[in-house]
Amino acid sequence: MTPDALEGALRRPFAEPASDRVLDAAREAFEDVGIQRTTMRDIARRAGLGRATVYRRYPDRDAVVAAVLLREVRVFLAWLDERIDHIEDPAEQIAECFVAVVTGLRGHSLLNRLLTLEPAAALPAVTVDAGAVLAVARGYFAAKLREHQQAGRLRSFDPEPAAEVFVRLAHSMLLSPPGCIPADDDARSRAFARAHLVPVVTG
Repeated sequence: MTPDALEGALRRPFAEPASDRVLDAAREAFEDVGIQRTTMRDIARRAGLGRATVYRRYPDRDAVVAAVLLREVRVFLAWLDERIDHIEDPAEQIAECFVAVVTGLRGHSLLNRLLTLEPAAALPAVTVDAGAVLAVARGYFAAKLREHQQAGRLRSFDPEPAAEVFVRLAHSMLLSPPGCIPADDDARSRAFARAHLVPVVTG
């Protein structure tokens, strides 16, 4: 799925209940046994639907995986909005956004389960094939910066590169071993963001 296609899909309403049942079942199966060991038959059985019904909505397992990923992105961004949208000060919103992203990714059950259960299969989805999701994340953060600019709370600059730095850092922290950037303590993560990320956008 291309970045434009994924972003467009993110803007569409959530799926109908039958599709949600399929995606709920697929997510459950992926967490239990991984993607590679999950079949369309397994998904249909867990959803309590006939295979024909599942195939009418999703032509193959890859389509189900893409739909599950899309929904996870939507849910994560909605959760992130709840955490940071009420913060008007751009510096504080950036710091809290960093803390929320690090916390949210660290505690994401499906993502962490797949990276543990079948890293060889999961890693391409979050590395070489992650361009669309990273582009959506960059667009999300850049949009937040533009809102502050339009409200006169932030200086004028191109927010895309700053958003790219933010997203790439969070992505690296998810995939790489712990380093000197705090990831397991909210207070230290917040202090790091204020010292090193906020100046990137506030000057």
